Amino acid sequence: MKSNITIKQLVVLLISSLGLYFSGQNLQTMISEMSSINSFLDALNVMTFFTFFFPFLILSISFSSRIIKSFISFLRFISYSIQAAIF
Repeated sequence: MKSNITIKQLVVLLISSLGLYFSGQNLQTMISEMSSINSFLDALNVMTFFTFFFPFLILSISFSSRIIKSFISFLRFISYSIQAAIF
């Protein structure tokens, strides 16, 4: 598994977050009006939301785990440095 974040992953995350934002706004207005799926565009909006949801979720979990691993390795480095300085 790569430890670097690539430009392609960032672009996919950016596009999926924008897609989630705009399709989520439309879903909120549809839900707040208490209407159901009445047209093809409403169904397309729901499909768009879930199409963007899963890549966003997978990449967010991946980036979060990489950040946590980096933070843990940084803490280990600091603790080893302090131990070396004490002894």
